[in-house]
Amino acid sequence: MRWKFLFFFYIKRMGKSKLYIGASVLFFLLLITRFILFFSSPFDYEAYGQLPSELAMIVQMVSLFYMVFFYRILSNELLYGVQSFFVDGYQIMLEKISAMLAAHSLFQGIIVIVTYMMYSVTYFIVGIEPSGFYFSLFRFLLIYVFSPLIISMLFGLIMAMLFGTKKISFFGILLVWIATGGMTTELFIDFFSTVHANEWQSLLFIGMNTPMHVYKPYIGFDVHWGNELKLITWFLIIAAIILLVSLRWTHRKRERNIVIKVLLAMFFLSVFSSYGVVEVSTKAFSRADQITETNYYMNMDDTEADLNYEIESYTIKMEEKQVTVKVDFSRMDTMNPTFQLYHAYPIQQIKSGNKKVEFERSGDIVKVGLPTRTSSLTFYYEIVDTNFVPYTNGRTALLADIAWYPKKRASHMYVKNDFRERWIDLTERFLPEESYLFTLEVNKVLFTNLPRNGDVYSGKAQAVTLIKGQGNQLTYGNYHITYPADWPKMEDRIATVISQLETTLKEIQLFAPATIQSLPTAIVFSSFGPSSFMVNDHLIYNTGGYMEAIDSHGVTKDFQEKTLQLTVQRKGTYQMHNEWINMSNQYIRQKLDWAIDLPGRSVDSFALPQAEQETIEFIYNNFYQLNQDQQQQFLRDWYEKMDETWTWDQVLELVKGWS
Repeated sequence: MRWKFLFFFYIKRMGKSKLYIGASVLFFLLLITRFILFFSSPFDYEAYGQLPSELAMIVQMVSLFYMVFFYRILSNELLYGVQSFFVDGYQIMLEKISAMLAAHSLFQGIIVIVTYMMYSVTYFIVGIEPSGFYFSLFRFLLIYVFSPLIISMLFGLIMAMLFGTKKISFFGILLVWIATGGMTTELFIDFFSTVHANEWQSLLFIGMNTPMHVYKPYIGFDVHWGNELKLITWFLIIAAIILLVSLRWTHRKRERNIVIKVLLAMFFLSVFSSYGVVEVSTKAFSRADQITETNYYMNMDDTEADLNYEIESYTIKMEEKQVTVKVDFSRMDTMNPTFQLYHAYPIQQIKSGNKKVEFERSGDIVKVGLPTRTSSLTFYYEIVDTNFVPYTNGRTALLADIAWYPKKRASHMYVKNDFRERWIDLTERFLPEESYLFTLEVNKVLFTNLPRNGDVYSGKAQAVTLIKGQGNQLTYGNYHITYPADWPKMEDRIATVISQLETTLKEIQLFAPATIQSLPTAIVFSSFGPSSFMVNDHLIYNTGGYMEAIDSHGVTKDFQEKTLQLTVQRKGTYQMHNEWINMSNQYIRQKLDWAIDLPGRSVDSFALPQAEQETIEFIYNNFYQLNQDQQQQFLRDWYEKMDETWTWDQVLELVKGWS
């Protein structure tokens, strides 16, 4: 009865407080302002999955007012010492705190529901289809809005219990606000950029890993069980601090003993939940894990490979994270075959028939020691979560250009780019003549390039892509399109996109030997993460992190350059091949009367020696003087003749020959 009275008392007090209501109104004013700025942007942004990232700063600002409000309430009540005058004064104090917590939770629950409705209505209006995306959004708001604002109240109570009405309490509130807010990872970016998802230091923040990047296509929002366990840990620790400080107001030994027992229980529970945070937190959004993975490949040495064998077929069975891959060979002429398999995936065992065989790992290369010749090998390993290839909430994007199954390749998955600082490139180069029979047994598939046959997916392919994640699909003519869940109105945009891609591929084939003769009918679009590639039966196209619509000029202007990169095999030096692509890109766009944003030589060429830059300028000047047919013939000749020994002077002589 008393607790119920206190609950309604604090609800009325919060409802009448200018500070509390003002903070709540400020939350929505800031949120509406961010909506207006987002939709009035001249760049026509459509990165709707990133829109909730705006909440990090808003929560950071509003939480300070809540801290101050609850600090003032409790410090004033403690000033009168009521908890010291009555026999059950300590119980009354705890009931007050719990009633405050319940009342504040009710108000914040309303704020979260209204916020969710604002986002949901906005998403529905812009055209985002109903899917699990909306449920993930609600979970995101609970983790990054509701929970931090509840915890901010508890910090205010701690300051009141520690310092009372002393002025130093406001300094303490300011320190706690800075150190525990939603923008902590940005304020202390140098430190948190070194904290990995599976390290205990990750417990030091409850905000977003990267406040400006909270959604990954097919993976979803930055929400996972590690978030919830971290919040539980924080709540247990903060509640334990409140109980520990409150011991000074206990009157009876029995009360003290009960509180001490509760504190011990909280301690063990917090240790258990902390361990869970370290074990299950995702690496998908972790800066430190991205840096570590990049450095791993930057410092990796080449490994000797033995590819004296031929693969005939793959049988892949995937149960949750456990993968079994049987590789059948048509030829095995070595006792130490090597395979490419992502180094992060732990191999439990490899068998030849029913016998285990020895193996060694060096980066992404697995060397198998065969006691006798064999016609097949079976690999048993686990798909684990990494920053490069996330696996979280049962979602993952296992693309054909990564070694998520054993491949016949001599190199590691990535190689250092000698021409770009701290940059690595995928080494996968699909061979046109490659073709294997694949059988894939897996559940909850959003996309795979293999046709479904009963309970399995099977067929011949160069390589296999498997996406288990959050996304949508549509059919346009003969094309089967897969796209992220946060992309709206794809059915209205796909005609423009397909038309430009088809036209671009036809134009390329007029002057270069494209490895793909027609646009694949299975197409997966993405952004912020997955790479781009094109094989015979499917295309993975990543917009490269652009926040604009797929059919906007900002995205379509790159179609020609990317299609050239995906369909024309590299020849000559890295710089020369890139310059050929840049010139070919401009030729296609000029021929089709499409706008060229940056005419002239490529941005990368400005890093070359001055003499080479001048020669490249002369090449472009001569190229622009040619008519359309001459430009096409020059590009064809340049590609056919260039090799690793070619110089810019030779290219200049070639273009002058067409003048």
